[in-house]
Amino acid sequence: MTQRVLAMLFIAVALVACSSNETGSGGGSDPRTIEVRMSDDLRFDPATIAVQPGETVLFELVNEGETVHEFLIGDEAAQADFEEEMAAGEMHHDTEAGMAVEPGETESFEYTFPDATAPLLAGCHEPGHYEGGMVANITVGE
Repeated sequence: MTQRVLAMLFIAVALVACSSNETGSGGGSDPRTIEVRMSDDLRFDPATIAVQPGETVLFELVNEGETVHEFLIGDEAAQADFEEEMAAGEMHHDTEAGMAVEPGETESFEYTFPDATAPLLAGCHEPGHYEGGMVANITVGE
């Protein structure tokens, strides 16, 4: 009887050890999903996002407004570049750093954050939006 209990215990431990991890990014599991709502009040909800270094996030962008909005990730220098490109009419709206979302639509994209713990921003660079406060703070780490 003892051997049978030990064998069942061994099988149970082996099954647990071989099961997949579905609680976060990394190790082949699904990325964490963060829904971001965009409004014509020139706001992102949430306005602050916390991620881990190296984490992959699936962003679901919901445009609740009646105008196009963007969600572009980068540091302050990248945001300045996005703003310049938009002003010059050279902005590529769908990039690895984010995308534009049409009014009333929902779009998704995955983004893997850098290993460094540097502050990042997400901004909308439609004319007047970034200056109007359509910026979210992204904290990497901590």
